[in-house]
Amino acid sequence: MLGVIAVECRWHSTVQNLISAAAGILGVLVGGLMTGWVQKRDRQNARIHEQLLEFYSPLRAIRTEIQAKSELRSKLHSTSNALWQSKFVGVNDPQAKAQIQQEDWPRYEQLAQYSDEQLKNELLPLYRSMLQRFSTHMGLAELSTLDHYPALVEFVEIWNRFLQNSIPPEVINAIGHSEEMLIPLYEDIEQNFKSLNARLKR
Repeated sequence: MLGVIAVECRWHSTVQNLISAAAGILGVLVGGLMTGWVQKRDRQNARIHEQLLEFYSPLRAIRTEIQAKSELRSKLHSTSNALWQSKFVGVNDPQAKAQIQQEDWPRYEQLAQYSDEQLKNELLPLYRSMLQRFSTHMGLAELSTLDHYPALVEFVEIWNRFLQNSIPPEVINAIGHSEEMLIPLYEDIEQNFKSLNARLKR
């Protein structure tokens, strides 16, 4: 009888030891998996953070600045044209028209000159900086964004050639060169910026 009890005690002890060992191993495995998952998530978040900080946010900021200046330029020119035309309403005398032209046109002409200088000295450098950012940080771009790189290169290169007088305006008009060709890129930047931000907040 005592022998049976001793065997049962040893069996019970062995089972407990096996359970404890299995629990320990399982704990190590679960702990390792959890650590691996956390590290993987941290690496993913670090990359997303880098994508936002070094690629999408700068491109988005440049685009916003270009858009704000372009919209203001359009608003000012539209208002200027309307006001200029209104100066001649009801004026039929050629001398009176000539006087208005002589006195007021220089101020209106300065608006057009400023816009031309702004294009060369501010806007085109912004497009170039966008292209430079894209070129040097291409590894941070999503695949959908990479598809739009050639359009940005073409857009900037055409302006470079035009400002160097190496391409006739007729050619630019014929190929339909305009900022509309960059709209898909702008939309992609905005979409990925929002998507990456959402993933970072999960």
